[in-house]
Amino acid sequence: MASLLCARHPDLPLFLLGESMGGAVVMNMQREAPCIRGIVLVGPAVWGWQTMPFWQRNSLRLAAHVAPGKTLTGKGLKITPSDNIEMLRALGRDPLVIKATRIDTIYGLTSLMEAALLSSAELATPTLILYGEQDEIIPRNPTCDMLKRLPANAVTRVVLYPEGYHMLLRDLQADVVLQDVVSWIHNQSATLPSALEVNTGTSRTRLLCEDA
Repeated sequence: MASLLCARHPDLPLFLLGESMGGAVVMNMQREAPCIRGIVLVGPAVWGWQTMPFWQRNSLRLAAHVAPGKTLTGKGLKITPSDNIEMLRALGRDPLVIKATRIDTIYGLTSLMEAALLSSAELATPTLILYGEQDEIIPRNPTCDMLKRLPANAVTRVVLYPEGYHMLLRDLQADVVLQDVVSWIHNQSATLPSALEVNTGTSRTRLLCEDA
């Protein structure tokens, strides 16, 4: 689709934005369409097999082969995807939102995240990576692993939001995040409005990753 858009509108810049699982998809296809001007990764899902604790990894593999059709929900996990409680309640009431997921789907998602993590070492397209330090969905460990794998010559900018959760584009501070995205799309070298950009070697990034 990206290639078709580039062919039909050659004079328009094309940017890809992927949130969570969408971020993993974008990371895996970024080499497929060289016409892409930039990539925005919002809390990218990079929690692959190698970054999971062994008991989670082995349990998921066993369950996917023994009971692939069994469905699971997030009840009982006690994790918060966003500080926007009203938004979360609205999603809970929405009949079109999937409430239970098959185990074999989770297995496939994990393989997708693994591929995305590995592909971060070849990230050549200019990229804006956004991560909330309160993210409880994609842990710090795989996120830090992704940051460490970025090639030294990558045109990559990283923004860490101290009060941000996983759903950065729906959080209460979503406007701050969206302003950064729009600013970067218009000028990839300009200072971002939030002033929360970091380099992967800065003290805040090291603080984020020191226990990961």
